[in-house]
Amino acid sequence: MPVIFYPLLPRCLTVKKSLINTIAVFGLSLFTLTAHAEQANGANGMNMANMKMDPAEMKSSGAMGVNEGEVKFIDQARKRITIKHGPIKSKTVEMTPMTMSFPVQNAPLLSSVKVGDKIKFNMENKNNVAVVTSLSVQK
Repeated sequence: MPVIFYPLLPRCLTVKKSLINTIAVFGLSLFTLTAHAEQANGANGMNMANMKMDPAEMKSSGAMGVNEGEVKFIDQARKRITIKHGPIKSKTVEMTPMTMSFPVQNAPLLSSVKVGDKIKFNMENKNNVAVVTSLSVQK
């Protein structure tokens, strides 16, 4: 990369370069804050129209099959876990692969895992919300 000596550049080029750098830094900062806010909110405000969660189709207790994923975030205070999971398909819930925050049925479930763990988990549709009912660390 060539070294440019700013004193040798005309003043108008220096001002344009400073303006472009300022705009780039501002844009990157805005993007970073938006991504952080979305992660902090988990699934709040997420468009879940393509997810099938119909309690009327439940033929048994509503238990979903065993699913696999990776723990991305744990929120003990709100009893939620963020999981990066593959496709989920059961009698009551269908989800494409994504990273999403789920409530857990019992807070003690969260004490058995940490961020980065590969897990197997079960879910149930409770009041039209997919709830993690059990989870275990994969070995």
